Amino acid sequence: MWIPYDIRASLKAEGSRDAVRLSQADALNREFLVGFYLRNPVTQAWELDLIAQDAAPELSAGPALPGAFLGLHANDAGKLAEVIYRLPAGSAGEALQLAHGDLQARMLGWLARIGRGMAIAGWRVADMKHGARWRCTPFRPSAMKVDFDVLAAMDADLAPVAELFQRARNAPDAASRLIAGFAVLVAATRHPAMAGSGAGTLCITREMLIHSGAIALDEPLLDLPLTGLIGILRSEHQRLIGPDGVLIPVLDDLAGQKRLALLANLADLLAHRLILAEVQARQQKRAAPQALRPAAAVGG
Repeated sequence: MWIPYDIRASLKAEGSRDAVRLSQADALNREFLVGFYLRNPVTQAWELDLIAQDAAPELSAGPALPGAFLGLHANDAGKLAEVIYRLPAGSAGEALQLAHGDLQARMLGWLARIGRGMAIAGWRVADMKHGARWRCTPFRPSAMKVDFDVLAAMDADLAPVAELFQRARNAPDAASRLIAGFAVLVAATRHPAMAGSGAGTLCITREMLIHSGAIALDEPLLDLPLTGLIGILRSEHQRLIGPDGVLIPVLDDLAGQKRLALLANLADLLAHRLILAEVQARQQKRAAPQALRPAAAVGG
């Protein structure tokens, strides 16, 4: 079963609903805590290959974020696992956006000087005045039970398209997932191996939008044909890859990253649906001659 891998657009309230309502109604600046879980993109563990000391004092965020401080927190193995910001803001969303922007720039600095891979895995936000809390962490599904005996290898002509989908599923960042997912959608409209996928009649349904999280986007995507979605995704693709085929750096803020992640989710979901439809169409076609074959005569 396909599941979305990027949930940056969601911020789930925790604890008292009254506290959350009070926080949302309060527009005055007050103290927030924003904690960012960190992830090693190689091992996928929620830690970085950096040693941290929990007893270390907070660091000033500096002139880019006045009045803000950050603490570096280690896990049981002593590796940096979470960065917690303490800063003034008028809402949980503002606190998250300010802290995320600072950490993103800070991590680029760490990355350049240290050379180790690092990414943000999720976050939590707390309003210290009202006691309201929110969290955004990846969904970890239970393991699937499958019948490996009936899972056939991919047909050779369809394997290149499936490999593009594999890139979308395996990519740790939204930009790479969108690029790979977009390639599958384009292939569905022109590659001979995808002739049975039903790409010509596919339209975006509410279920697809809800499943991918793209229901939160402002674009009118409902009932859009595949060619219409490809047109929307093409502009994002061109923003990521220049006319000379070279990757373009895109320093999106958190709002821009959320939009890109949701579009990548939708492209990823539809890529899976189309490839699966092609595989199922081929299975039915292969089974049809056997169903029409006359039964052997009894006692003959």
